[in-house]
Amino acid sequence: MADLFNSFEELRQSMGYGTDYHILMGVRPSNVLFTAIHGGGIELGCTELALLSAGSTHSYYCFEGWRSSGNGDLHITSTHFDEPNGKKLVADSEITVSYHGYSDSNNKHTKVGGLERELRKSVYDKLIEAGFSAEILPDSDSISGTEKFNITNTNRRVKGVQLELSTAQRNAFFDVNTRAERRNTTNAEFDNYVNAILSAINEFEK
Repeated sequence: MADLFNSFEELRQSMGYGTDYHILMGVRPSNVLFTAIHGGGIELGCTELALLSAGSTHSYYCFEGWRSSGNGDLHITSTHFDEPNGKKLVADSEITVSYHGYSDSNNKHTKVGGLERELRKSVYDKLIEAGFSAEILPDSDSISGTEKFNITNTNRRVKGVQLELSTAQRNAFFDVNTRAERRNTTNAEFDNYVNAILSAINEFEK
């Protein structure tokens, strides 16, 4: 389904901050930024992945759908996403990891993309080592995250990593999968996943 809005300004003119959408962000003295530009109710679980991957060390940015239903209307595709705070935080970062979700309720899986090819290979390796199902997408895939205007690729290095997690994989991370309780009920599978991502980043930074 095509996006309802082609830019943040279009969305802002029709939707209310704090009712329809919300922005979470934190800036730390780190070169690493975790993002969830389709957070909250848009792609469930992505906010929690970005926030808890960042922890108290790294920066984070989450654009969240806050509606009781119909949050898909707030989806702005990665190549058009231009909310000013998000753009600036990505532009100021050197290592950018963007969490996304795709629809598959049966198979727990992660599709790894982005233009930061060395890091995405390390992320893939660490996920496999940790027992997760994953693949590196070919550049031709529509969700490979390899377009130069994809926001994850607009950092200082002009290349980032995009992770597309299936619905089943995201659902498996939470004992209570609601907006209010997700971040409070993450489980061991969630921790193992985040630790795999952080391990890849730590090795890449060295």
